[in-house]
Amino acid sequence: MKQFFSIFKTIFSAKKQQIAWDLLILILPLGFMTFGLGLYGLYEPHETHFAMVGREMVLRGDWITPHLNGAPYLNKPPLLYWLIAISTSIFGNTEFAVRLPVAIAGWVGLLLVWRWSRDLWGIGASRIAVLMMSVTCGWFIFTHQMLIDVILATLILGSNYLFWKFLSNPKSWVYLFSCCFCLGLGLLAKGLIAVMIPLVSWIILVAIKDKNSKFISLKSISGFLFILGLVVPWFIAVEKANPGFLHYFIVNEHLYRLLDKRFPLDYEVSKTSIGGYLGITAIWCFPWILFLPPIIKSAWEKLNPKYIKDNLIKDPKYTSAIFLLIMGFLLPILIFIPVPSRLIYYSLPSLPPFIILCAGFYREKLLEPNSESPLILKRSKNITNYLIYGAIFTLIGIGFCLVIILLPNLSAFFPIINQQPALKGFIIAISIVLTLGWLTAGIEMLQRKAQISILILGVTLGIIYLTGIIGFVGNENVRSSKNIIYIAEEKLWFHPDTLWIFEGSREVGAAAGISYYLNQGKDYNKNTIVEENTEQIPVGWKEGKEGKVYRNVLILSDGGKNRIPPKFPGKKPDYLINQQQLQDYWHSHRPVVFVTDFLRNPQDKNDPFNLNLPPGAKHPLYGIGTRRIYANQIAELIYRYNLLLRSKKR
Repeated sequence: MKQFFSIFKTIFSAKKQQIAWDLLILILPLGFMTFGLGLYGLYEPHETHFAMVGREMVLRGDWITPHLNGAPYLNKPPLLYWLIAISTSIFGNTEFAVRLPVAIAGWVGLLLVWRWSRDLWGIGASRIAVLMMSVTCGWFIFTHQMLIDVILATLILGSNYLFWKFLSNPKSWVYLFSCCFCLGLGLLAKGLIAVMIPLVSWIILVAIKDKNSKFISLKSISGFLFILGLVVPWFIAVEKANPGFLHYFIVNEHLYRLLDKRFPLDYEVSKTSIGGYLGITAIWCFPWILFLPPIIKSAWEKLNPKYIKDNLIKDPKYTSAIFLLIMGFLLPILIFIPVPSRLIYYSLPSLPPFIILCAGFYREKLLEPNSESPLILKRSKNITNYLIYGAIFTLIGIGFCLVIILLPNLSAFFPIINQQPALKGFIIAISIVLTLGWLTAGIEMLQRKAQISILILGVTLGIIYLTGIIGFVGNENVRSSKNIIYIAEEKLWFHPDTLWIFEGSREVGAAAGISYYLNQGKDYNKNTIVEENTEQIPVGWKEGKEGKVYRNVLILSDGGKNRIPPKFPGKKPDYLINQQQLQDYWHSHRPVVFVTDFLRNPQDKNDPFNLNLPPGAKHPLYGIGTRRIYANQIAELIYRYNLLLRSKKR
């Protein structure tokens, strides 16, 4: 009996250790993904437009129609806007709160990678997958940059995983409705693409897998109705509030986008060629893209219809999972290759299934397949893979070492390195860390210590990525309006009557950064800004709920071919003004501030810097990077008056 209790205690203790290790392994990436989210301003145009729409939802109390700059903004479904609105309501209107939903979505994606890897290959593979996912280049970057695609990637992975569980348990309503819930959220996040990508692989798989296919098809009808019940209410409500929305959303945002005929043209700065798309996908998958050749070989074998059909009978659960993962990796890449409007981040949904496949390869080829030790896995007897990847890791380390040695010569081609000693020191420090990390990982791999090798590589890349936050901060003046607006607050003393006008840009979201930072941390009340003896709110302000108001920015509608505003259903937004109205405001009694387009192409001779400057605006009041602020006479008087007050206080 004592021996029985001793064995039970040992097993229970091992179980507790396993749980403790898993909690630690899963919680650490959460800190990693949220680190630094609030250290730099929101980038334009993508982050600021999401942030300001979410903020306006809270200010207006309208959770049906997304608004930007006081007017309906209807090119995206509402899920991310809702998440931002909820997050900022809880944690305050800060950059951290705005970016938090995407970072949390990235972490949930990591949990799904951990869970599916464990179901397929056990404890060791799941922990390797967590490490790999945490330091995958694209996943780190886009959990620190607010875009829908990380949410989309997580929801597609979740729907694929739950569909796989449903195939294994076709009588389970929980798996069915959970899968459909992910699909419904995907529709509310990104539109039809969130359903198209998983459905392609599901239809093929069910067509091959004859068993239970009729039963699954019948239950799928219930799932389809569940999805309709989840998403249709919002689509009906927004169409009722904005007649013509559905036509605009389906035709302009889906069909015309695929054909590259969307109006205005899709995000030009993010478009890429087919070669560029494949290349940038490889960068997003770095460093695990190094495992692509054996994964391609495995995929080629396992996508063979005869192989699938034979193995679905022998081991249906495993084979179905491998098929879904391979398709989950390939489809987001292949679907957009023939699409001319492909953007650099469209392949992000490929990352999670690719990492699971990488973890499986690492587990099967570099570690003993039958070992289930919580902490240590045995070495594989096959030394070929150790030699190959040990050599690759070592060569990469030598490459970074050469960067340090050749840096003086590189400075001749990149003068900015010598002009900024801090940058030179930063490059040397980063190169030293990468050299040591890759060389050590390579040596450990050559010694057949695969777990230690990947741990060293993960820690090395983690240090580099966290240090890379400095890059986000350093690029703040180029990509964010935060600092220029804060300087304006100090120099111009945000007079309630000041009117802000933006030259316009390729994306109306570029103006959102100005309006976001004009309103950040402010609590404006209608009574403090209404004109005397009238209830009328002056131009440059918008009314929210419960007597609250917020600033908006006027935008030139005729600023040139590079600044064509979007045309949403409904009336023309009242923030759009023409050149004549700009002149009228500029010469009015109000203080007026004019901000130039910081996304203009300096190489375009037909779009000179002074193309749309107001009459008499010759010298900017101040500027940061490519951003320039001009003030009319009234605003300049306020500026000089504030300077005088400060000098007297000193």
